[in-house]
Formats: sequence, C-alpha cells, structure tokens
Amino acid sequence: MRAGKKTQGWIQLWTRPYTAFVAVFLCAIYETMMLTRLILAPGSANRTLYQVLKSDSWGLPLFVVIIFVALVTLCLRRLYPMATLLVFSGLLALTAAIYGSGCTYLIIPWLVNLYACAVEAKSMASLAAGLCSSTILGLLSIALSANWHHDVHFTDLLYPTGLAFALCLTAAFFSRSARQSRMSEQALEEERLHAQTLARERDQAMYQSKVAADLHDSLGHDLTAIIALSEGMDHASGKPEIDEAISMINDLARQGLDDTRTAVKTLQSKAGPENDPAQSVGEGHGWNDIKPILDHVRHAGISTALTETGRRPQDPRQANLAFTVTREAITNALRHGQGVDRIVVSWDHDSQGGTNITVRDDGQLLNNDANDGGDNGTGLARLRAEVRAHGGSFHSGPGPDGWTLQARIPPLAATAADNTGKEESA
Repeated sequence: MRAGKKTQGWIQLWTRPYTAFVAVFLCAIYETMMLTRLILAPGSANRTLYQVLKSDSWGLPLFVVIIFVALVTLCLRRLYPMATLLVFSGLLALTAAIYGSGCTYLIIPWLVNLYACAVEAKSMASLAAGLCSSTILGLLSIALSANWHHDVHFTDLLYPTGLAFALCLTAAFFSRSARQSRMSEQALEEERLHAQTLARERDQAMYQSKVAADLHDSLGHDLTAIIALSEGMDHASGKPEIDEAISMINDLARQGLDDTRTAVKTLQSKAGPENDPAQSVGEGHGWNDIKPILDHVRHAGISTALTETGRRPQDPRQANLAFTVTREAITNALRHGQGVDRIVVSWDHDSQGGTNITVRDDGQLLNNDANDGGDNGTGLARLRAEVRAHGGSFHSGPGPDGWTLQARIPPLAATAADNTGKEESA
C-alpha cells in the first residue's frame, strides 16, 4: 500500500508542467557534449557530416540551428504532441538529407518526443497517424543516410534505431495504461464521494421530514388543546382580569400554532426561494404584525413603545426578518431580564432601503448566558447568523441602563435579485 502511494506520488511529480524541462535539459547537455566533440575533434564525425562541415562555411551554423530548433520543439511536446512529433521527424529527415548519418545526433531527443506523443495523445486514431508519419520519416532518414550519402549500411542503422523505437513505444504504452488507470480510479473516487454526499443529503432530508412531522404532531396537538381549553374558559370566571388573561393565552396559542405550521412547511419544503413558505403570500409576517406582540407585553404589565422613522420598504422578506428580530429581542427580555419595566423598540428606515432596529429594556440579566457571545443564547445566535447571512449586522449586549439589541437589515429584495442573477450566469 505504501509502495503504491509512493509510486503514485512520483507519477504525480513527474507529470507536473515544470518537469517537462528536465528531459530538455538532459538532451541539451547531450547535444552540447556532441557539438563540443565535433568542434574540437571534427575528424571523429561521420563521413558526410565531416565533409559538409569542412567544405561549406554554413555547415556547422546550420547544424547548430537545427539542434536548437529541435530542443525548442521538445519543450512543447506535452502541449502539442502530434505537431511536435511531426516537426521533429521532419528535422530528422532534413538532417539526414544534408548531413547523412549525422541525423543520429537527434535520435535521443526524437525518442523523448516519441515517448511524450504516445503518452499524451488524446486518441488512439491521432496516435496511430502520428506514429505512421514519424515511422515513414524515420525510414526516409535511414534511406537517405545509407543509399544517398553511402556513409552507413541500411541495416546497421535500421536495427538499433528500430529496437530503440520499439522499446520507447513499449515504455510509453505502459505509462499511458498506468495513467489511464489512475485517472479512472480518480473518477471512481470522485463518483463515490458524490454518491456519499447525495446519501447524506437524502438522510438529512428524511431526518428533517421526521422532525417536522414530530413537531407538527406533538406541539400542534398541545397548542390545539390549549386553544380548546382557553375557548372553553372564555368569560367563565366573571372577572375581567382573568378573562383578559385567558383571551391573551388563546391568542398566543393560535399565533404559536400558526408559527408551528409555517416552520413545519419550511422543514418539509425543498430548498430554493420558490419553495420557501416564509416568502409565500400570507405566510410571512408583515410590519404591522408586531403590534399584537407589543400588546401582549403591555398586558403583562410592562410599558412598551414603538417608534418608527422613514418610509417602510415594500419588501415582505425584510418585513418578516424585522418582525422576527424584534419578537426575539422582546422574548429575550422577558425570559432573561429581571425587573423589566420598560421596552422601547425603534425602527429606522434609511434612504437606501435598509432598516435599523434597536430594542432596549431596563432589566437586569438573570444569568450571564444570554450575552452576545454566549452559547446558550440559541435564539440570538440564530438571528445573528441569519441577519449576517443576508448582509446585515447584529449586536446585542448589556448597556448602562439594561439590555440593548441593534441590528441592520439591508434591502433583501435587491440581494435576492443579485443572487438570482449570479446563479443564472453561473
């Protein structure tokens, strides 16, 4: 297992773009050594190459240019494998036509290019076409060296070149097979991970649906029973204070039942704005829905005031979120506050279409868990995450005279339109 990972690591390292120049560097060193030998000891060159270099002044410069062009072409072998192989085979034939068996100086770079072409070819059809063209040009180079310049026997050059050609193709096909096998394994792994993600999403959706059903059955039943009992006790005591409290209990239970149904629909609906019950007509809360909440607080003996400045945005999503933030702030004051006598709510609508919400009370905390960074303040933590997810800001904490919650809600209609446009463009 470790050996397989080590081998795969070497393969990944070798296939990186910059490693393509390693073979070019080695071939450049080899050609430099051969050219140095040719300049210092020209008598060691092949017969045709020696005669051209001795009789023509352009012989050596042209030979150097051909080698340089071959090395530059070798750098592009991974990007354009077919084109570079054909160009390199053409240079080999050209060198054989001019310098005879001097074309053997390009055999090693040609084999490197052949290997890259066999590994990097996109399809077997293009690979077959490239190999056939290269084979024909290679045989032409051998024929030009042996039958035209007569500086080497045909079989003496054919056998070693053909053997090197076959060994190079064999190694290339093994590498190509290993590469395709690795790519298939990666595709299978990606498919497996995708299947696991889909399975998790399916299990989560099933669990979500079960929670929604349990919530509807248990909490819905309890609230319905409270509504039925409170309606049966309506005006039964003969005392206005008790009857008013019973009526308020009935209203709160009905509102809680409506909110429960909305939450259940949200949990059971599919993801997406078109299936969000909170965005459907009549499902979300409007700006005026905060008044019954304030009336309930007043009936509990707490002085409550709402101040509103600016022009209300005609944005149902913004109104629903503003209602949710304000209601949670009031509920937080009643639940965690001690000696709360006054709650002041401020809605300030700015010219950009946003709404600044401030809720202040004069109570003292019963504990230190309901602060802005506490882990137990589930309602405030959820609201903070939701407001910030919509691009707004949220802060709550103790002030000099009690507790203060401040939030800014941006125009959600424009944000939703931008997100829709981004999804469509993607």
